[in-house]
Parts: sequence; C-alpha cells; structure tokens
Amino acid sequence: MSGLDAALVDALDDPALDRLAEVLAPRLTALIQQRSSVPGRQAAWLDVDGAAERLACPKSRIYALVSAKRIPHSKDGSRLLFRPEELDAWVRTGGAKRP
Repeated sequence: MSGLDAALVDALDDPALDRLAEVLAPRLTALIQQRSSVPGRQAAWLDVDGAAERLACPKSRIYALVSAKRIPHSKDGSRLLFRPEELDAWVRTGGAKRP
C-alpha cells in the first residue's frame, strides 16, 4: 500500500470500512474469477510443506490425514500433491472433523 492508500484506510471508521468491503467484494470476486479462467492457467500444486503452511498445521498432521484418506490429494509417484482450491473447499466443508 502506498502512503496515500494507508492514510485513506486509516481515516475510515469501522462502518465505513465495512461498507467499502461490501462494495469491493463483487469486484474482487470477478477479478479472481477472470484471472483463474485464463486458458491453461491453474493454481500451482502444493507439496506437503505447502499444504501444511496453507492449513497452518504440522506436516505430521498432513501425513496422518493422507494416511486416513481424509484430505484431498494426488500422487506423482511417491510425491504427495495438493491443489490449493481443493484444500480450501475441504476446510469450508468441515475439513478434518472426526467422522
């Protein structure tokens, strides 16, 4: 953020920031969809380290979830791979709740 951007945001009170967020949300959603719909462009695969970082948990938890077949993943030989959007959807739908 530039100095001017930061000054403008600092000048807004909470209700004004909430209103700004409401106005910007549809524009940001459209921008994200536009960028993700570019032919041939997909989110990069994550390895175990990346998945653990994205989910803010230890790598051992990722391995345990994979072993229990409770987290979406793919394999490239022996390498475990994860799609960021699949991990996000998995978390939104309850993630690693105990069965």
